[in-house]
Amino acid sequence: MLTDFRALLRDDFYFIVPALWFIGYACKRTPLIPDWLIIWILLACGIFAACHLFGWNIRSMVDGIIATGVAVFSHQLVKQTMCQDK
Repeated sequence: MLTDFRALLRDDFYFIVPALWFIGYACKRTPLIPDWLIIWILLACGIFAACHLFGWNIRSMVDGIIATGVAVFSHQLVKQTMCQDK
């Protein structure tokens, strides 16, 4: 399953995922930002970072969206695994 995710995202984009984790954590700790807005902030940051670093084209935009999805999905995997209701 992990190899399937690696096939979706080019190797150059892997460093965007932890950066999005950090941005999401900072947004979560900011009292003025509602939870529903965090995913949209992450999406905008992911697309902007990908396009700024690798060119303003459709492929970079899609990779920014995928990087955001991987960041949110991996965060939820960790959160749901560590904070199980018993």
